[in-house]
Amino acid sequence: MNMATPTARRLGLTAATLALALTACGHTGAGAGVGVGDEHPAPESLTTPEQAVQKLDALLDEALSGIQPPLRHWDGWPRSTEQSGGIDDHSKGYAIATRDRHIMTKVSKAKYTALMDMAERDWKAKGYKITSVNPNQPALFAATGDGSSVAMLFGAAGNITLQASGGGHIPVIRDRDPFGTPTPDPVMANGNLDVIPTDDDPFWSH
Repeated sequence: MNMATPTARRLGLTAATLALALTACGHTGAGAGVGVGDEHPAPESLTTPEQAVQKLDALLDEALSGIQPPLRHWDGWPRSTEQSGGIDDHSKGYAIATRDRHIMTKVSKAKYTALMDMAERDWKAKGYKITSVNPNQPALFAATGDGSSVAMLFGAAGNITLQASGGGHIPVIRDRDPFGTPTPDPVMANGNLDVIPTDDDPFWSH
C-alpha cells in the first residue's frame, strides 16, 4: 500500500545516515541563472512531479527485483527537496523527488550482510555504480545511469528502508504538496509510524 511517511517521523534512521543518503544522490546544477560557486548550468527542462514519481517507483521495483526470496513492503508518500547552491545559497530553480520503500519482512541482523551482498551484486549487474558501502552502520548507496540514486538503509529498530531519489528535476512548488494530497501514515498501536517489520520469512527472519 502507498502511504505518507514524513522523514522526521521515521524510526531508527539517524540524521547522519539520512544526510549521507542525500549526499549519495550526486545531483548538481544551477537555477534560473548561473551564480558564483555553481558547477553546472540550469537543467534545460523540468519533469512533472508525477513523471518523477513514476520513475522512482520503477527504480524501487528494479532495485528490489533481484532480492530473493522477495521482501514485502509499503511505499511512503514522495517528498521534494529544493536545491540550492553558491556562496549565497540561492535556489537553483528546481527540486529533487525522493521516495522511501519500507521493508516489512523481518530480516535478522545475521542476514544483513547477505542482503547487502545480494543487492550489491544485483545492482552492479543492472549497471548501477556503487558509491558507498558501510557494513558497520549497514547502508548501501548506488547511482544509476540517468542521474538517479538508490540506497538501502538499516535502522536501529530493525527497520530497513529502500530510498530512491531523482527521476529528473521537478519544479519548485512551495504553496502545496507537489505530489497531491498525502494519504495518512500507517501507525502502530502506540501511535508510532509503522515501519517495524512484522512479516516472518523462513529465510530472512532466522
